[in-house]
Amino acid sequence: MFSVNPFNDFRFECQSVLQNALKKVFPEIKVERLTLEKPPSLEFGQLASSLCFELAKKIGEKPLVLAEQLIDALDKSSLSLVEKVVPAGGGYINFHVNFAKFSALTLESVRHGDTEYGFIKTDKPSKIIVEHTSVNPIHPIHIGQARNPMLGDAIARMLKSRGHTVYRHYYVDDVGRQTAVIAYGYKKLGKPKPKEKPDHFIGRIYTITSCLIEINRLKKELERAKAVSATEEIVKINKELD
Repeated sequence: MFSVNPFNDFRFECQSVLQNALKKVFPEIKVERLTLEKPPSLEFGQLASSLCFELAKKIGEKPLVLAEQLIDALDKSSLSLVEKVVPAGGGYINFHVNFAKFSALTLESVRHGDTEYGFIKTDKPSKIIVEHTSVNPIHPIHIGQARNPMLGDAIARMLKSRGHTVYRHYYVDDVGRQTAVIAYGYKKLGKPKPKEKPDHFIGRIYTITSCLIEINRLKKELERAKAVSATEEIVKINKELD
């Protein structure tokens, strides 16, 4: 016997026996979904239900009394992964797992599932794009960016193992005017071969070319300001040029 998700089987068993007990003791009460939560400490079991606090408002009885009634009505013969069910905390119903059976089921499931164990197939497969790396084309690649391909590919693999259709995309980040600036500067230099790391080389061309373009723009602005005798603007532009 094996399971793709042993703990989910334990949860389902808890929900089923509690739902059946509820129908037996309070057939007139309808609860659409029984939620189970993790107790604050293992001494209270592995799952707990606060159902009785909700029932107390409808029935007008103490939650602890209702919890005891429901536990008494549980079909103990149907329990497999559940070792015991006890009331606690003024009205909670706590479920304790049968570790011997649960461990045996888990180990057998791991042996059967091999490397696929732990990857639960989704019931709603989707088409997903995972974009990763996507470094800026004019800046040197640094160690922080180098981790992104590994993280992105790992996420893509995990999604694929769950049954999703995954597309890996590398978008060249921020392609626009800056790329034109690089091309312009590289062409003006005579398209030389890099004498250093290519990403450093391209980054240096971009920085120098951008600076020269800005200086040229400011000089034109300065000429325009002088033509209209805009003293304050002339001072401001000269400071930028300095």
